[in-house]
Amino acid sequence: MSRRAFLFGILVVGLLIVSLYRAKYGAKDTASEIMAVEAQIEDARHEKALLETELSHMSRREWIEEYARGELGMAPPRPDQIAGESDLDEVIGLPVTSSVAPEREQAEGAR
Repeated sequence: MSRRAFLFGILVVGLLIVSLYRAKYGAKDTASEIMAVEAQIEDARHEKALLETELSHMSRREWIEEYARGELGMAPPRPDQIAGESDLDEVIGLPVTSSVAPEREQAEGAR
């Protein structure tokens, strides 16, 4: 009986050693994964700060005006380009009345 108890004890000690070994290397793997994720977080924070700086620069009115003039060929409107509501008929012409509806009614009536 004591021989069985001894073998059982050896088996339990062996399982404990294997479990401890696996736990130790599992902890190392987890620690390395945590370090990798922390590095990604730090990179993301750096990129966010860079993008916020770029946004604040590109949101400035002076930069927008410079870009509009240089890249898009835009300029502030001249007084002769500004039209009021009462001037629209002269500038773009009279409103066009649609003749599609009467033609559609005639086509449906002919059927």
